[in-house]
Amino acid sequence: MSNGLLEELKPALISIIEDSALHRECLRLRIAECDYLQIASLDQAGRSGLESIKLHKPQLVLLDFQLADMTGLEVAKRIKSYDENIKVFMLTAHVEASIISRIISDKSIDALAIKGSHYFELNFMAAIKYVLSGGTYLEPSLLDKMREAKQQVGLSELTKREFELFIQINIGKCDQKIAEDLCVELAHVRNMKSRILKKVKNDDLDGLLAKLIENA
Repeated sequence: MSNGLLEELKPALISIIEDSALHRECLRLRIAECDYLQIASLDQAGRSGLESIKLHKPQLVLLDFQLADMTGLEVAKRIKSYDENIKVFMLTAHVEASIISRIISDKSIDALAIKGSHYFELNFMAAIKYVLSGGTYLEPSLLDKMREAKQQVGLSELTKREFELFIQINIGKCDQKIAEDLCVELAHVRNMKSRILKKVKNDDLDGLLAKLIENA
């Protein structure tokens, strides 16, 4: 068996940094359900989590936004400073616009979801796999809040149908799958994507939202 195939068969290593013992255990159990994922380390605090990351070298870190010893954003910055290829998937219980905007604008974050949300529970494995493959994930409910609050002009300019397609792009669906799910022609999907990108790229984007647009 070639070394390349051996690498493909090895489970992706996941580190968890979460100050709630309950949430930490819930995440551990979800990861344990999947054959292609493996827990590399479990930590309660940011500093110990960073030491574990240097020791175990995971591909992805599930990171709580609010830790006792430092903010999740500071931990994310240090992770990327150590190895920019490690994916940082941030989880937060906060849905305040100011906090969400701060997280989205941070260039160290590759994905963001709300802890305990029904949508994330349903799409947990798909979101993790998508981010591991190089995608960017932003929980669709947060995109909806941003659009309603008109925090991003480009998002607020999207029609209902365009925004629906934008959500499909965000969760990692290919053009063909989107066309099938929305019951439209493939060419129509690609034309809408072109219109979406023109509208959204007019914004002064950075951080997570900019990565999401690039993925489209």
